[in-house]
Amino acid sequence: MMRVITRVRIGKDRIFIGKGVKEMLDAIELHKSIKKATEYTGISYPKAIRMVRTLEEELGFPVVISEKGGNERGGTRLTEKGKEVLETYRRIEKAVEEYAEKLVGQEFNF
Repeated sequence: MMRVITRVRIGKDRIFIGKGVKEMLDAIELHKSIKKATEYTGISYPKAIRMVRTLEEELGFPVVISEKGGNERGGTRLTEKGKEVLETYRRIEKAVEEYAEKLVGQEFNF
């Protein structure tokens, strides 16, 4: 069986979401901290901040919210719109993969 690997990157003036940003947003939601998310993903802290900033600038709204309060009460999480962006990206990515697999099955039959 053929295997298809797709890559979905979305942007306006700049690319603002793709696999790396998706992984970072997932990690922020999981760990409730950008610093811990960077450790988990292996993405540098400055790059992670740039990724989130670019995403927010291109979309025009916040996708993460940080709350001060020390180790127990503080943290970073996705906003409701941020969760919506992540879920929308996942749906698009899945649909593109399914379409690509179907198309290859139909067209690449040598």
